[in-house]
Amino acid sequence: MSSAIDIPTVSVFVASVSVVVGAIYYILETRHQRVVRQTENMLRLSPWFSMNAKEMQEAIVQACSVKYTDYSDYLAKYAGKSEQISLKLLGNYFEGLGLLVYRHLVESEIVYDFWGDLAQSIWDDNEELIIAMRKDSDTPRMFEFWEYLSREFKKRKLASKRNPL
Repeated sequence: MSSAIDIPTVSVFVASVSVVVGAIYYILETRHQRVVRQTENMLRLSPWFSMNAKEMQEAIVQACSVKYTDYSDYLAKYAGKSEQISLKLLGNYFEGLGLLVYRHLVESEIVYDFWGDLAQSIWDDNEELIIAMRKDSDTPRMFEFWEYLSREFKKRKLASKRNPL
């Protein structure tokens, strides 16, 4: 009885390993393609992601220019006006980004690097207003993923202060 491995045995082993590696690759590639399809579907389903730079900049300027004391004052000054529409446009845009981050379809670092301070400051400036809007419209989940995004950005900011580059 010889302990030497013959060529047919090695050939069968290599073929078996190749099949296993191919199956693993196929599974991983299928999972990746599912994530790509989900992301593409989100982008197609949301009209907010088709805003151009000028529309986005105008919405930011208008949303950041509002001054109010409470929800009633906000409604009296801005209900149905472009400032209210701008805040809702931005809210829906950041809601979509938040959902993409929440579902791990987009890396939070990329979104943070691009929109972090702005998305968070607009949220912070209007958080009480949005909470009142939720109550008034009986939609407790309104802008929940924008809120999630803002919380994630705050965590990231805090972590970067603790561990500077």
